[in-house]
Amino acid sequence: MPAINISDIDIGFARYSYTIKEIVDDLLKDKLDEEVKEFCKKELGISQVYKSYDLSRVKFDGTDYLPPEIRLNDMYVTSAKKILCKPENIGLLITINDCQQYLDPAPTVEVTARLGLSKEIRTQNFQGLACSSFSEAMLNAAGHFALGKGDALVLIGTYYTGWFLDRIKQVDRVTMKNKKDFNNFIYFLVFSDVTAAAILSESGEKIARVDTDTICSRKDTSPDGYKKATLSLAPDNMHRMVFDMNVNSKLLKERSAELCLENISQIRQKFPEDCARVKSWGLHSAGKVFVDYVRERCGIEKTKAALTYDLMRETGNTGAASSLQLVSESIRRRVLNKGELGGIVDYGWEGANAFLYSA
Repeated sequence: MPAINISDIDIGFARYSYTIKEIVDDLLKDKLDEEVKEFCKKELGISQVYKSYDLSRVKFDGTDYLPPEIRLNDMYVTSAKKILCKPENIGLLITINDCQQYLDPAPTVEVTARLGLSKEIRTQNFQGLACSSFSEAMLNAAGHFALGKGDALVLIGTYYTGWFLDRIKQVDRVTMKNKKDFNNFIYFLVFSDVTAAAILSESGEKIARVDTDTICSRKDTSPDGYKKATLSLAPDNMHRMVFDMNVNSKLLKERSAELCLENISQIRQKFPEDCARVKSWGLHSAGKVFVDYVRERCGIEKTKAALTYDLMRETGNTGAASSLQLVSESIRRRVLNKGELGGIVDYGWEGANAFLYSA
């Protein structure tokens, strides 16, 4: 399979930003036990997040149900336009979304028209693959390149606040003892609403290059794997539909780490010299507990994952966008210089991916 050039990247955050301290000590202070507040401020490894809601206007007692003030498709268009010089060169549009402002139609229906893309463009919408999806997009782009029909535009939307916000409104008190309410609150807290846009091509100018042979992807095929996490719609006591999440954090962490280790071991076996040259490893920014566990399980030194911890602290959990954010920032901040190698370790509900890239 061909190598893939990432010719441009844009990362766009929702306009409302909050510190973790501001949320737990001010906006939601009446809903949280002191133990929960201290855990959030000390253990998450996150200082600031970005939201598509003005949380100062939200009534957390459950008496209002506000739509997000920022549409995902608008964020997609804004990010794409920053990097899209020649719409006519795009032959494949891939969107990776887990929560939209509506269920139907798919984002590509609107985005294709607003970006002025070709009538003959192929489109793919990845729905529900969560945080480990970018490698799947690259592999699909590589298959598209074999057809010789233009570059690929990838749009990733991490847009989760709406999932958890209405559920948090139903909770009178978040404690460490009630794991379901606690997990819902933590997920509401740590995710930023963000979009990532990237143009993938076979040749030409690039900011990073990925040898597709280094892409390793594994799914959790264990019989109970699907039980790690589910998100469904359920009515509240006023017959309004809200999201209901069940997650086994311990199982999710352990399965993710095991799959990541298998991916890293395969890359180390196939490309020992390249792995020895990797200067920076980027891990999905799931929160300090997850990142520490996966990093240690994979035998990655913390000094080589410093950028992960920096970005996680500055911008929270950026979901599937984190891989592109890590690639972009590793080069922008000169963690990697031209010709140097980096590695990405992605993991989520579906499974885990890993790949090497060169600046």
